[in-house]
Amino acid sequence: MELQKAPIREDFPEIVIPPLREVSGAAGWRLYTMPDPTVPLVVVRLLFPVGSAHAPQPGLARLTMRGILRGSRHRSAEQFHRQLERYGAIVDVGVTKEISWLSCTCLSSVVEEVRELVVEMVAEAELSEEEIRREQQRQRAALLEWCQEPESLASYALLSAIAPQHPYRYPELGTLPTLLSLTAQDCHRWYGILQRTAPRLLLFGGALSEAMIDRWLHRLCPAFPTEIVQAPTIPPFPQEWERKVVLIAKPNAVQSTVVMALPAPSLGDQDYAAAYLVTTLLGGYFLSRLNRRLREHEGLTYGVGASLVATRTGGLLLISGSFDTARVGHACALIIQEIEHLRDELLPLEEVQRVVRVISGGLLRQMVTLKGVLGFYAPYLAAGFSADFPSVLFARLRSLGPEALLPVQHRLCRLEHLAIAASGPVEALLPQMASLGPVEQIEPPCADQEEGVV
Repeated sequence: MELQKAPIREDFPEIVIPPLREVSGAAGWRLYTMPDPTVPLVVVRLLFPVGSAHAPQPGLARLTMRGILRGSRHRSAEQFHRQLERYGAIVDVGVTKEISWLSCTCLSSVVEEVRELVVEMVAEAELSEEEIRREQQRQRAALLEWCQEPESLASYALLSAIAPQHPYRYPELGTLPTLLSLTAQDCHRWYGILQRTAPRLLLFGGALSEAMIDRWLHRLCPAFPTEIVQAPTIPPFPQEWERKVVLIAKPNAVQSTVVMALPAPSLGDQDYAAAYLVTTLLGGYFLSRLNRRLREHEGLTYGVGASLVATRTGGLLLISGSFDTARVGHACALIIQEIEHLRDELLPLEEVQRVVRVISGGLLRQMVTLKGVLGFYAPYLAAGFSADFPSVLFARLRSLGPEALLPVQHRLCRLEHLAIAASGPVEALLPQMASLGPVEQIEPPCADQEEGVV
C-alpha cells in the first residue's frame, strides 16, 4: 500500500526559540527572564531540583506539593482559592521524576496581590494532618485508576524487569502501602529538604519590569532557609541488560498492550540529538515507520509510537502500542523487523528532512504560550544545562544528515538488549511471547489492595 507523498520544501522553515536570559540572583538561586510586553500577563515558575525519584518514599513528593495548595497558617484552602479566583489567577504545582515545580499565571495588573498569596503559600504552608489526609484519598483514587491502565501496567512491568531497584520504577503517585502510611510530619520533613535544596530556579515571563522582579525576589527569597543542601543523588539508570520478556496480568482487557525498551543516550550525550531524530523517524509521528507498517499496512492497531526518555544519567527508547491479544506475537515480530532494518540502513535524505520538519512543528506548537515556553526550558535548566542548550540542541538536530545518523542507529538498535513487556490475558500471551525470549511474570500493581504492591 503506497501512501501519497506530500511535496517537501528544500529549505527549512525559520524557527527561533524565544531566548531566556539569565540574570544575577541571591546565593542558591538561578534566575531567568523572558520579557514580552505584547501580552498583559505575567508567568512565574519556581523549580526545585528534586522530584519523586529523590524522595525517601514513593508518592511523598507529589503529596507534599499538592499539600502546599491546601492552605497556609493564616488562610484555609477554600479562602486561598477564592482569593485566587477573585484575581483570575492560576496557581498549580507538579512533580516529575527529577523536579518539583510551582507555576503562577496572572494579569500584570494584579501581580503584586497574587505575589503575596504565592509567598504565603510557600513560606507558611500549613500541611495540616486533616488536609494531608484529604489529599491522600485523592491520590489513592488516582493511583488505583493508574493501576487499571494497560499501558501503565506494561510500563511498570518493563521497569521492574530492567531496573528493579531504581526509583524510576514507581509512579509519581507512589505505592499503596507507602502512600497510606505517610503523615503530615513526613510531608513537613520532605518540604524542609525541598526548600533547602539548591539551586532553586525562578523563571519569569511576560509583562515584566526590573522593579517587579526585584519585589518578587525581595519577598520570595527570605521565605527559604539560608542553609543550602545538594539534591540527593539518583543512581544511574541501567544502560545494558540481557534480552527480557515480561508479562503482567490484565484479564479483562479488550486489547493487550506492549511496551518495549532499548538503551538510549542520556540528555547531555553527544548522540542525543541524533537519537531523538531516529526515534521520531521510527515511531514519533503519524507517518513513522512503525505506524505505517503496523497500522496502515497490517491493520493491527489504531496507533503505535516511539519516544525518547532521557535524563542526565541515562535514557530509554520506548515503543508502545495496543493490539488484539491473538496478534500480539505477530505485532512484536514486525516491530523487531523494523528495528533490525533501521539498524544498518542509510536513511533517505527526504525522510530525514520530513522528520526534522515534524519535530520543528511540534516545537512551534509548544511555543504558543508563555507557560508553554517556560515549561519547555524547565527540564533542561533543572538538569543543570545553560539557557542556550535547547537552541544548540535543535541546531544540531537540523544539521544532521543520513551519514551522521548511521552510527547512532547502530547504537540504538541493539536487539540483544531489547526488553519487552505486555499486559493482558497471560494465558493467551504466554505462547506467543515465548519465542521472543525467556518469559517472566510480574505481579500486577494493586493486586492486593491491602498490601498494595506497585
